[in-house]
Amino acid sequence: MGEWRVMTLTATPAPALRIGPLDIDVPVVLAPMAGITNTAFRRLCREYGAGLYVSEMITSRALVERNDTTMRLIRHHESETPRSIQLYGVDPRTIAEAVRIIVAEDHADHIDLNFGCPVPR
Repeated sequence: MGEWRVMTLTATPAPALRIGPLDIDVPVVLAPMAGITNTAFRRLCREYGAGLYVSEMITSRALVERNDTTMRLIRHHESETPRSIQLYGVDPRTIAEAVRIIVAEDHADHIDLNFGCPVPR
């Protein structure tokens, strides 16, 4: 008759993701989704594992104009680290000013730049 063999499978942990000075222990990045990846959703995702969770799309012009809704959307809960914001825009000067605001006011550790989305709204 045949011989039975027992095999043991071991999973090799995925290497950490390094983005500049950031080390992401679990190399998982949640794509930003407008109207979905708000603070509550990102915090829920973090409960199930580490990774990088990007905010919903933030319009650079609205940020520069300090639109109330936009200023609320860029807030992160204290438990969210690293903090990541997706910044959308088409005008280089406006985007540059929005980045300056994010950095100077310590709103994020990581900025995902979106210079145009091909999906029609």
